[in-house]
Amino acid sequence: MSFSTFLTALFEHGRVTVAHPQEHVASDDIEQAGRLLEERAGAVTLEFPGLPPSLDVPAANWAGMMLYRGCQLAIYRELDAGAIDELLALPCPDAAPASRHFSADLAFVFLPDLIRQAVRAAADDPLVTRLSALAAQWPLSSVGIAKVDPQHVDEIAAHPGLLQFYVDRILAKKDWPRLAHPAVKAAAQASLGAFVAQWPEAAKLLQTTSP
Repeated sequence: MSFSTFLTALFEHGRVTVAHPQEHVASDDIEQAGRLLEERAGAVTLEFPGLPPSLDVPAANWAGMMLYRGCQLAIYRELDAGAIDELLALPCPDAAPASRHFSADLAFVFLPDLIRQAVRAAADDPLVTRLSALAAQWPLSSVGIAKVDPQHVDEIAAHPGLLQFYVDRILAKKDWPRLAHPAVKAAAQASLGAFVAQWPEAAKLLQTTSP
């Protein structure tokens, strides 16, 4: 399965196959993946709370490739820690913070599923460690993953729509430790309003927040 075919299957039904990591990914395949991610961004923006950040295709493509590589490594378990680090070493292209988080999330929203599968296969595998480190770098996408210390939350909080998107996901997945961040906590309390009592776990963390 090519990279772009992988993304098509991922977005349509979530059942994917992957080629061996040694197989080359052609440039036209990457371009096709970019078009698929643009379509995905259009669908996501229809339900986005407010004005979404602009799409950054290189960042979206990078995240898609990292997820593709992660799936390859989860299947081809014979690869050692050095190969894992090499395949996942490519840094995200530079972009405005809000655009970077929004764009990467188009693919990384599936990162929790990949990590759960990797943990079930071997919880102490180097791949789990590497994917968990990746999850910490991308807090919007890692909501719901246990034992992750989210970083760069201030970058999300700086964009009102992205912050609300993050809070909605936290509430949906009941990832209450994420409410420890002051801006996230305030946005969550504003979202719940008079209905906060219906969320007793959240209420315990929100009760000290100023209106």
